[in-house]
Amino acid sequence: MLPGAEMLAPSRNSPNSAGHSNGRQPESTPPIYPRNLPAQRRPSMPGTQPPTRRKRRAEPINKHIAKNGTVTYRFQVDIGTKPDGTRNRQQSTYRTLAEARREYRRITTEVARGTYAKLVEITADEACDQWLADRRRIRRNSLERCRQDLKPVRRRLGSKKLAQLTKKNGDALVEWMLTEGRRSPRQPRPDSLVSQVAEVIARHPDGISTAELKAEFGKDVHHCLAGLVRAGRVTRPRRAVYVLAPPPVTAVAPRGAKPVTVRPTLTTFSMMVQSYVDQGALPRNVIALVDRPTDDITDNDDDETNAKSWTMSEVEVFRAAIVGERLAACWLMSCYGMRRSEVLGARWRRLDATALRVRRGRVAIGRETEENLPKSRRSRRDLPPPADLEAALRALKTRQKAECLAMGASWSDDRLIAVHENGTPVRPDWYSAEFQRIRKRTGLRRIPLKGLRNTSVSLMLASGIPVHIVAAWHGHDPAMSLSIYSDAHPRDLKAAGAALFGPEGGSRPRPVGKL
Repeated sequence: MLPGAEMLAPSRNSPNSAGHSNGRQPESTPPIYPRNLPAQRRPSMPGTQPPTRRKRRAEPINKHIAKNGTVTYRFQVDIGTKPDGTRNRQQSTYRTLAEARREYRRITTEVARGTYAKLVEITADEACDQWLADRRRIRRNSLERCRQDLKPVRRRLGSKKLAQLTKKNGDALVEWMLTEGRRSPRQPRPDSLVSQVAEVIARHPDGISTAELKAEFGKDVHHCLAGLVRAGRVTRPRRAVYVLAPPPVTAVAPRGAKPVTVRPTLTTFSMMVQSYVDQGALPRNVIALVDRPTDDITDNDDDETNAKSWTMSEVEVFRAAIVGERLAACWLMSCYGMRRSEVLGARWRRLDATALRVRRGRVAIGRETEENLPKSRRSRRDLPPPADLEAALRALKTRQKAECLAMGASWSDDRLIAVHENGTPVRPDWYSAEFQRIRKRTGLRRIPLKGLRNTSVSLMLASGIPVHIVAAWHGHDPAMSLSIYSDAHPRDLKAAGAALFGPEGGSRPRPVGKL
């Protein structure tokens, strides 16, 4: 008998004992057990079945085998009611049984607590539109940069459901961008308006007029036609009539984008997916698991490193080459480390004998140009112009006043500094392209226009100027000066090596202290 399960036997003097005076067989009395004894430990009565232990209810997860042998696990969960009052059952499919069990328990627990959020049913293209529309606190140029970064995502994964994205999709996106990401203008998106216009033109071998195309699409397609003509896909045999151009003799091989282009796309894509995870609309961010591609390192000993700045001798060659340029003052401002947006947004009324006040910037947003506030609080600064920059600005102002007088226009100190002869503002893309033309003419190493800012930071730090002063001059955090903008030149490395053990390389012994 189990411990604690002793039955209490009836006493001899009880009415139902075996020696009762009436001689009748006593009735059986049910045993009495302690209240704290579990039912599983109580002995069974004769002629009865022992109590069975209650099993846990099986989770309704079904195994599914596809025709190709792929095994998946599915389950359905009631997540609420539909507007018509019927049950809202959500079906989920997972590759492993462990993952299906984990998600089933998570969903049922959240439904019981009332905290479950149904997975979004929108596509990746629609998710990008919603995410971009909700980003109201960032600058327009930053929003445009995010929109450009998401273009490969829309092209490759735009029609796929956001909740169905996997790490494999992210890896395939990276592989496609590295091999075929730089598509030719002859190969636009199949669902774009340009492709639809080209298909309509292809159905009319004798040509179709602009009016017929406008009636076909219900809107003006002039920009699409102009792009098709520039790409060589469409020709115009006569006025306002377009026909499909013959295919090229040699097909253009697809080209891949560089890792430096792929990384921003993955970062922005991951930010977009993470926003839906934070809202509870997605269980996890699978794009964050995708490996970021790194820059290739060649084993060629003669391959020069990609420099991001110039040495002092190189920047002096550039400064000598811009002496005769009309916008020499603007190029000097770039050499002194000002951003392109700050140079193009500077106005004459913010310049006096003591300082050049940086208060605005002009940036490119698509095909437009916008003047807005500086990039950060540190960007608002007053820079005392050096003597050469002050003289160049004075000469440019005198020249612009003469140009205004020749055109019959009135002069105003609210005028931008970076303007053409006719008074139109200099566009950012033209300014960068003009820098490359001057650089190529002088035979200097190729660096981006931003490299002039890196050059200014690196040369100031190499001259021994404290890092907080260098950061204040350039309008950014001191950590940025050291980690991003600074660049070690060969002359600096040579000086560092010579300073360690002396110019003779340690041939002279060090003095040893007395014992």
